[in-house]
Amino acid sequence: MSEKQKVAAIGEMLWDVYGDKKYVGGAPANFASHVVFAGCRAFLLSRVGDDDNGRELIEKLMARNVDVSGVQTDIFKPTGQIKVKIDAKGQPSFQCARNVAFDDMRMDSVWENLAPQMDVVFFDMLAQRAEVSREAIHSFLGKASKALKVFDANIHGWDAATERVVLESLNKADMLKLNRDECTILKNGLSGEEDDVEFLQSLVHRHDLKMAALTLGDVGCYIVTPDQKEFDPGYYISVVDAAGAGDAFAAGMVVKYLQGADLAEIADFANRLAAFVSTRQGASPAWTFEELEKEMALSL
Repeated sequence: MSEKQKVAAIGEMLWDVYGDKKYVGGAPANFASHVVFAGCRAFLLSRVGDDDNGRELIEKLMARNVDVSGVQTDIFKPTGQIKVKIDAKGQPSFQCARNVAFDDMRMDSVWENLAPQMDVVFFDMLAQRAEVSREAIHSFLGKASKALKVFDANIHGWDAATERVVLESLNKADMLKLNRDECTILKNGLSGEEDDVEFLQSLVHRHDLKMAALTLGDVGCYIVTPDQKEFDPGYYISVVDAAGAGDAFAAGMVVKYLQGADLAEIADFANRLAAFVSTRQGASPAWTFEELEKEMALSL
């Protein structure tokens, strides 16, 4: 993959707060970080408050070499935060603050300039909870005419409004990532009667997707295309913190797809990166390819 390819992540940028500790968070920020760790160029488009939390977040992402020229500053709303609790099995639960800066993102001149340059755009559901940010995201997607659009459908419930946003997002996406719980919610919401993999395949054909992934936690993943299906069993690990594992998976999937890898390699690398992240606290710990290969070789 050429380093000249430009990967954008648009949406929430926030702090994951674990008691008295905090880590960079938000699926787009995590995704952008992993893309940079993989040696690619990443742009983060978001909005933070004009406060110490916002300035510190920007500094953290800049230190990772994520391009933050598309991060806006809000003088009225604070920087977003999520309170994270980890259970005995390393599984997280989240409580996200509302009416924060990323709920008020706007299509500005910086975004207008960046959109046509992008080769990939990653987006998810959380920042679409507010109408103004949702409109900005979809405006950016529309102007990113040459970009591969990657949709992470991190849904936690279902109603008419969620259905409308999910379907609009699917119709603009080229790739989809779901976990088991999200797949169940989506399948029930859309009255799907197939098994999960068949449902994934039906989404690929119905929405003209290039690829869709179903992550299965400790038992691997399925990745499907219009004419192929791949299962990868994943890695056996002791989970410390599964927060951000899905964002890492999405980044690994995109990186390998852009490299022209086959489905088996895409699935293996995405699982490997997600497993590695789950052995660390925080959603986007730094990594190298050497670390991934060495540590995950012990987990097969």
